[in-house]
Amino acid sequence: MPNSTGSTSQSGTTSRFAIDGLHPGQVAAPETVEEATALLKEANAQNWSVVPFGSGSKQQVGNALKRYDIALSLERFDRILEFEPQDLVVKVQSGCRLAALQDCLAQHGLYLPIDPPWRDTATMGGIVSAHDSGPLRFAHGTVRDYLIGISLIQPDGAWTKFGSRVVKNVTGYDMCKLYTGAFGTLGVLLDFYFKLKPLPPFERTVVVKMKGFAEAAQAIAKLSISSLFPSAVEWLNPAAFEFVNRSLELTRGEPGYAVVVRFGDVENSVQWQVEQLEKLWNGLTAQGVIISDGREQSLVWQVLREDSPWLEGGSSNAKLKVNCLPSHLAATAQRLEAVGKVLNAQTRLKAHAGSGIIRAYFSFDASTSTAERFPQELANLRAALRAARGTAIAESVPASWKDGIDVWGYDFKDKALMQQIRQQYDPCRILNPGRFVV
Repeated sequence: MPNSTGSTSQSGTTSRFAIDGLHPGQVAAPETVEEATALLKEANAQNWSVVPFGSGSKQQVGNALKRYDIALSLERFDRILEFEPQDLVVKVQSGCRLAALQDCLAQHGLYLPIDPPWRDTATMGGIVSAHDSGPLRFAHGTVRDYLIGISLIQPDGAWTKFGSRVVKNVTGYDMCKLYTGAFGTLGVLLDFYFKLKPLPPFERTVVVKMKGFAEAAQAIAKLSISSLFPSAVEWLNPAAFEFVNRSLELTRGEPGYAVVVRFGDVENSVQWQVEQLEKLWNGLTAQGVIISDGREQSLVWQVLREDSPWLEGGSSNAKLKVNCLPSHLAATAQRLEAVGKVLNAQTRLKAHAGSGIIRAYFSFDASTSTAERFPQELANLRAALRAARGTAIAESVPASWKDGIDVWGYDFKDKALMQQIRQQYDPCRILNPGRFVV
């Protein structure tokens, strides 16, 4: 194997790069584009499998690797390359952590309006590759909507770039979108241009416990057709709200279905929207609290955004990311709670209500035969979702379960097109072999 800068093959130093218990044969940490290009060329010629690696925050997602020869660490590609605040554009390398980028932008009153899980550790390359998102998706979209330029190394070692730092409309294909969400199977991402937004000058968070499930569904439906424009709307089932309350103590009494709404704008607009929300939900709520303190708001959204607290318990936990139509969210949530009962699991559901994305966390009793029942329940759930093009991704499951399930479960007509693109870009299947849909 290549003897690239910063590479090693000792088992002790490869442990950080293990995926589902599988260690790479070697770790390579190139310092320059030229070194990374040479590595990819040799890997392609020798048919060595390569896994691009940032902080590792997304590496638990995906099917089991078929082979794992080289972990290509991008830890040395961690700089902000260009930033002129007045242009509302930043160029950043793929190994730069989102937290470091946001801290830099905030000093100039700007931010990249995304809030995926693992904020403190996730790198920009991992976020783009996984197309990860959080509560702010409701109002601001995803990282795909802010990516205007990208450079990468293709599997054969060719260095390529698309887009630019100029925000403009052009005729042709938006190649940036092709690589977003491709899970590192079409190229090794090096750097990006992102367009930015000003930080909201004023924010309020409203936490409301509803009278029941029906009232929570009505509240979401009313909000969706109102004139209000929140930046995030999160829906929680009782088990999830109890989990949030355990550390934040937002409401008292028995846990119930809850909705958390975030407003960000000029002060008069936010105050008006909070008042209108109270009128809109009159008769549906059991308890409510308005959070104005910035630190307290930050803690609330940290708990709602992050995955790590919800996955406590390690190997006895599983997480599904379910995509459905926003209008189907209530029915899908009920179905997920029914799955939890069949599996004898505690089921915590938190959903981006306006986006139709539900994150379902199951905590199992280790003594049950859950591993045997889980694949069938997952298959039944996917069959029910498929009619409306819904999906259920097993984002986090014990590694031993991956032999019996397809993590992605993606079976739509465009899968054939995805296979053709993969074949054209990476015919030898050297990048993340077996991990993704194709």
